[in-house]
Amino acid sequence: MGYCVFRSDLMSGTDVASDLVSCRVYDESDNPIAVENGTIVELKGYEEGEREVMKAVLASASSKISDCAIIGSEEVMYDERKKNLDEFINEAGSICRGYIPRSRNMYSVTKEGFVGESVPEKGAEVGIGEGGKVDASGTGYGTIMAVEVAGRYTYYVIKIANTEV
Repeated sequence: MGYCVFRSDLMSGTDVASDLVSCRVYDESDNPIAVENGTIVELKGYEEGEREVMKAVLASASSKISDCAIIGSEEVMYDERKKNLDEFINEAGSICRGYIPRSRNMYSVTKEGFVGESVPEKGAEVGIGEGGKVDASGTGYGTIMAVEVAGRYTYYVIKIANTEV
């Protein structure tokens, strides 16, 4: 099973530190969960006693984009048998890097970043779906700007919609 591969094409967090967050992702029962890169999470404030690590839950269609972050941790794999980016997952309880979505920012994910691995065509509007995945049949989150093949991966470039409140 391959996991989603994330590429931070034109995300402001790559050179604007205030557009990055550190977060730990929890389920609805408040237990830490494993999460793939490219997953959209809803930030719920800082963890108890923390000044840097935020608490996050998987985003849904009802989440406001301005309250969300896109998980994009560095792919450091301690198992030397793992060599490919699609073998990486943020383990349960680990602190993840999150990019704050800003209007007109662009990032890319592989098909595993979409609900049911159902991918849209170039120019299609997308939304936030179940499990924090991008929903090809949804609206309001962004637009597919390109479909690019780079090496072994096919990336779907997402331009984020208006995030200003």
